[in-house]
Amino acid sequence: MSPEQPIQHIPRRNSHADVMMGEAAQLDDIAAQLMAVQRHWNDSNRELRLANALEASRCVWHAIQAALAEGRLTLPAEVQHNLLILSVYADSKINACETAPSTDVLGSLIALTRTLAGSLKEWRVAA
Repeated sequence: MSPEQPIQHIPRRNSHADVMMGEAAQLDDIAAQLMAVQRHWNDSNRELRLANALEASRCVWHAIQAALAEGRLTLPAEVQHNLLILSVYADSKINACETAPSTDVLGSLIALTRTLAGSLKEWRVAA
């Protein structure tokens, strides 16, 4: 190989740990957005901020579902099953918050989001 030849990089397939860390980081960001809405519940722009945060949350949860469906997460079947259940539950919480917004419903979505983000980080460390 001469110095003039560019080095060809072989794209590497993302491991499930990389995917999980990406999802965990996104979930942390979403939780922060949701907490900001909750802290400023009486602000005049709450509806827009809440709608944006809920849509971002839905996108992340659907990305988790897609990763499971496409087999990008090579996790034990029980863990995959639990993640799927959590993602469906999160969808129901997002829908509930859109239908009848309240700090209580938002709080439960925040708790679920933060808990899963923490769990994914712990799983990465253990992997």
